[in-house]
Amino acid sequence: MTASDIEPPDNVPEDLAAAVAESTDAQRRALIHYAQRLLRERPPLTDAVESREGEELVRVEDHGSYTYVVVERPEETGLDRGPFAYRVKWEPEFEDHDGKYRWHYLGRVDAEEEDE
Repeated sequence: MTASDIEPPDNVPEDLAAAVAESTDAQRRALIHYAQRLLRERPPLTDAVESREGEELVRVEDHGSYTYVVVERPEETGLDRGPFAYRVKWEPEFEDHDGKYRWHYLGRVDAEEEDE
C-alpha cells in the first residue's frame, strides 16, 4: 500500500486520519458503512432544534453541517420582537459534557427574506 497525498479535512483528528490512511480498502469500506449507520441513528438537527425560552421557531432549514433557524419573541414589541436568524450547530463533547447546540446570531431577518 502506498501513502496517500490526499490531505484530510481540518476537522478530522490526526490520529483518526492516520488510522484511516493506514487501513486496507476493506477496513475503509467497513468504516464508511459504520459512519453512515451512526449518521442515520442521530435525528436530523432540524428535528432536534427546540425553541429557547421566550422564543418561537418561525423557520428551520437543514444545511447539512448546520441548521438555519429564524425565531420571533412574541412577548416583545417592535424591533425586539424579531424575526432573528441563527446558525445552529451540534458540538459533541462540549466542555466535558455529551454535547451542546450552539446558537450563532446572524442578525435580523428582512421582510423580503421572510417572504421567500
